[in-house]
Amino acid sequence: MFKFKTLSGLLVMLCALLAPVIAMAQPTSFTAEAQTQTMRRGVNIIGYDPIWSDPAKARFQQKHFKIIKDGGFDAVRVNLHAFGHMDGNNRLKPAYLKTLDGVVKGALDAGLTVILDQHNFNECAKDVPACRVKLKAFWTQISEVYKDAPPQVVFEILNEPNMAVDAAWNDMVAENLAIIRATNPTRNVIIGPQSWNSLDQLPNLKLPQDDRHIIVTFHYYTPMEFTHQGASWAPAFTQLGVRWGTKGDRDQLEANFDKVAAWSKANNRPILLGEFGAYDKADMASRVAYTAAVARAAEARGFAWAYWQFDSDFVVYDVPADSWNAPIHGALIPEKASASAAVPAKEEDDILKYLINSPKVSGWAVYGEGQTHALRQDKSSVVKSALRVTVPAARPNPWDIGAAVALNGNINKGDKLVFAVMARLDSAEPTAKAQITAIIQQNEAPYTGIVSGQITLTPQWETLSFAGIAPADYPAGKANVSLHLGHIKGGVELGPVYVLNMGQ
Repeated sequence: MFKFKTLSGLLVMLCALLAPVIAMAQPTSFTAEAQTQTMRRGVNIIGYDPIWSDPAKARFQQKHFKIIKDGGFDAVRVNLHAFGHMDGNNRLKPAYLKTLDGVVKGALDAGLTVILDQHNFNECAKDVPACRVKLKAFWTQISEVYKDAPPQVVFEILNEPNMAVDAAWNDMVAENLAIIRATNPTRNVIIGPQSWNSLDQLPNLKLPQDDRHIIVTFHYYTPMEFTHQGASWAPAFTQLGVRWGTKGDRDQLEANFDKVAAWSKANNRPILLGEFGAYDKADMASRVAYTAAVARAAEARGFAWAYWQFDSDFVVYDVPADSWNAPIHGALIPEKASASAAVPAKEEDDILKYLINSPKVSGWAVYGEGQTHALRQDKSSVVKSALRVTVPAARPNPWDIGAAVALNGNINKGDKLVFAVMARLDSAEPTAKAQITAIIQQNEAPYTGIVSGQITLTPQWETLSFAGIAPADYPAGKANVSLHLGHIKGGVELGPVYVLNMGQ
């Protein structure tokens, strides 16, 4: 088994957070599945910012793109209320296009995927015929402007079609997709179902079977009486003090996301959870629990996600204070959480007592149909003893095949957990990479996520790690750590794994 030269070295390794993924050579297009994995964790931005009417008064600045990237996010969903910036002939005004171009360039320069989300859903619900004209004019112009943009620019036809739009929505999808494909044949396009991008409407969404550059989105604010309590635009939810986090609450979340995952598998379409969050009037503990649970549930099923939103309300970033809203940021990106979630330093002689698992390679339990696995010994390798897992063909869902290790220590709400594993791809291609989800979770249904992270495997042995805060109590024997291997075609070698509970 691999041994660290010093316990100090072990501590340094275990407490390190994930580094940004090394940039790869830019392709000319992504498959929808690859694009979804690239987007991973996103945030909605600048829908209601003065930047569009007067850039000099903008709250959002170019520096915020780097802040977003450094904060652990991979994508921005830019909310475009563009109809108000058209002239009498439905031409987008030059000043608006100039501002938009600066936004796109700033995001790309920061290494972010950019979703251009047409966000005039309220206007569309009020006047469908007028909306159809303006929407087609918008995509005719935007498709031409960005036809040569890199594939990290993604189009979203319309946010949350609802009410009067519902009956016309499939026709509107077809006509605007045809406009986009005339100049952007392989650009990925995001499309969601009717009724405010409701997951229950996924079966009614009609998409062209031969167009595989489509990512399907849904939005999730269930239960509304919790997520929208006290919101001025939601008069039906005036009651304050509604909390979230019971077993029934979590069971409902898992069941709803299982429905989306089943639809995704049956229709072979990747998924973006395009909006979720809880309004500021809810108590912070419930907001954190909800935000973390939704994000982890999405990640566990291979969905990309985009939190609502960076600024304005539901905020993850305090623009006037120029700092992250630490509880919400930590719930979304545990491994990038600010000082409140940092792992405290411990004396090196004490570090091993925080282990809540056996780090032995023999402790791995592999599951899923089609895989094979065996222990291997190689005295010449950096890791002398490892578990080799072979996946002959990628499975529909990343969690269909995995490797898990039991946790034998108590986890209490607020505990700081650190995960680290030695792992590599068993590949002869030196530049090969594969991104997988690692999740500390409840070890029985509904398999609620506790802390999770994305780790990138290469053919070299590397120490991969993340850290986060437990949102609830889990007694000894009721949790495990699992690596989702179902999307890997080929072999993976797993060395020792360490899960430390550093306390509070």
